[in-house]
Amino acid sequence: MALAPEGGPAVRLLVVDDEAVPRLIVARAAETLGIATDGVATLTEAVARVKAVDYDVVVLDLALREHDGIELLRHLREAGSQAVLVFVSGFDERVRQAAARLAGALGLTVAGTLGKPLLVEPLVALLRALPERGHSKPEGREADIDPAELEAGIDADQISCLFQPKVTLRERRLVGVEALMRWQSPRLGVVLPDQFIPLAERAALIDRLTDRLIAEALTQFRPWRSLRPDLTIAINLSPVSLTDLSLPERVSAMLAETRLPASALVLEVTEGAVMEDYVAAADILTRLRIRGIRLSIDDFGTGHSSLLSLLRLPFSELKIDQRFVRSCMQDPEAAKIIRALISLAWELGLQVVAEGIETEPVAELLDRLGCMVGQGYLFGPPVSHTGIAERLQQAAWAEGIS
Repeated sequence: MALAPEGGPAVRLLVVDDEAVPRLIVARAAETLGIATDGVATLTEAVARVKAVDYDVVVLDLALREHDGIELLRHLREAGSQAVLVFVSGFDERVRQAAARLAGALGLTVAGTLGKPLLVEPLVALLRALPERGHSKPEGREADIDPAELEAGIDADQISCLFQPKVTLRERRLVGVEALMRWQSPRLGVVLPDQFIPLAERAALIDRLTDRLIAEALTQFRPWRSLRPDLTIAINLSPVSLTDLSLPERVSAMLAETRLPASALVLEVTEGAVMEDYVAAADILTRLRIRGIRLSIDDFGTGHSSLLSLLRLPFSELKIDQRFVRSCMQDPEAAKIIRALISLAWELGLQVVAEGIETEPVAELLDRLGCMVGQGYLFGPPVSHTGIAERLQQAAWAEGIS
């Protein structure tokens, strides 16, 4: 966040603390950075302020005499505030991080937490590195799509693939890609999967869509194996696909048609999808694994049956959910959970992939924790098959293969 935009309005900060000394410390620290500051001592005053002023930053004490700071979070959300939050408290780090996670769940942006007594240097450092103000997510366009329009798009080959790299965290060697669907609609433009997959599931189009994705992804992937014989391709399966008992035969036929070994394909499923109809899912996934296809449990750690899924089903890979990854630098509990998940995966002989890696410090931390493979914008956004081919050719040249 730019603290003093040239020619623009000053950054506005609200400090909410029932003690005068911390309010003064925050105000003076903010002044050194050119941040205009208001201070209030009660929840009632704070609510009135956030309704009247569009603050950029709110520094919030979690204990406000007869109230607690958590109550203000609901008012910030109701007011549509995009302010970045900083929590300060004499409570221990676990309490502060719990407050930060709650704020995130409410759609609010959190810069960090600080203990009491409040120290100037850590506060100034945190204010200097404030993230951008939150922005509301664009609403999906699923409601604007008629099932017949999507079906026509499938028939007209409007469904295409992008590929996101998966790399080793230490050497940064490309070892895999994940295929991601896009729909190039003549009317809507580029439509993302979360805007048309639910419709496809309800309209009984998901099998055709899945077959289309797998066939195209494998066809585009096949030439890359000559440059990187151990390269793998990951494809997500819809929960609905795990009720179709013909899926293993269809996938095997597509692998045979492209002359690819089964081990080149990784099928990703969420643990929630597995538990919707365990018997059918277990039937399909076990048969896929027997055929040599790798299985990945996606978004691991976010459901209620994670360990049971690992026990019952023949997974070969575990993907750590990006919510843990993105918070691991600010939230010590997230880092501890990641370490435990990696240890569990190693004990079970599973490959570990961390998704959602966007910064170098996060990649370095995950490497130290024992994670071998990462995925995220730090290593590259989803790109066309041409982009992956060029990257592989450059790597082959650098390694002296070509």
